[in-house]
Amino acid sequence: MFSFTKEQKVFDISGISIGGQPGMYPTVLFGGLFFKGAPNFDDAKQHLLTTFEKSAQTGIPVIPDFFIRKVEYIPPILSFIEKIIPSNHPFSVDIIDPAIKIETLKQLACKKLLPRTIYNSIHIGITKEETEALRTYTPEAAIIVAFNPKDKSPDGKIEVLENGAHLRDTGLLETARHIGIEKILIDTAALAPGENSGAAIAALPVIKEEYGLPTGCAIHNVVEKSRWLTDFPFAKKTVDAASNTAIPLFGGDYAIFGPMENADLVLPLIAWQDILVSEYTENYFGVTPVPSHPRRILLK
Repeated sequence: MFSFTKEQKVFDISGISIGGQPGMYPTVLFGGLFFKGAPNFDDAKQHLLTTFEKSAQTGIPVIPDFFIRKVEYIPPILSFIEKIIPSNHPFSVDIIDPAIKIETLKQLACKKLLPRTIYNSIHIGITKEETEALRTYTPEAAIIVAFNPKDKSPDGKIEVLENGAHLRDTGLLETARHIGIEKILIDTAALAPGENSGAAIAALPVIKEEYGLPTGCAIHNVVEKSRWLTDFPFAKKTVDAASNTAIPLFGGDYAIFGPMENADLVLPLIAWQDILVSEYTENYFGVTPVPSHPRRILLK
């Protein structure tokens, strides 16, 4: 368990606080929707209602992460956000294709949703057109993925943040700040097994100490790519959920935990881990948890 000498930034993103010293704020979870096929809005609504209920019960904040695969999916997904997500609650958009990213930004601006939007994500492959669109339609916050194809160690992740690993003119942090994004979340880029996947966890305290920025990752991706776990179907879901507890243990601030349907399993696990971290950091480092922390809510 960690305490950092670097001042730790805390960002308020549409009412959810993320960052700070370990044990101060609850771990923020990102739960994904619409990963496969056409969006099923009925299922999504039910998953969201269940998740928000568990979030209130445990004190663990959850941010819906909407995966947008096609241009024609943009309008119905944004309409769904307007209707179902509380008007004071943030959400993130997770998009791979740069053209779809740009069109989504335009439509978010038209609907005045950018002040609640977390952009997922800025990475080494960001295009000039995407950069210009982000300057014009700037979201409230953005996730920066510290993936370095040349060096997958924690040092390599620092390098891509600092100077773009000499694969681009500027580092990703400078790129985001030049765009005008002030609320920056660092993703330590969890890779497949055999690709130094453990570095995503090891890099959490390194990046927190170096920059003081909220830091996390999608460690669940490593589980998804661990083919040997398919021989243990009962254990796979447990491993998937439990993998996220490594993030608060190593000082991280948020976890992108995969499909929203797993929230009922992941939220109590993270609440449990947050309680352990908080007990230690308050007793040893004097870090007082906020009133909304799971330790305050669940241990009455």
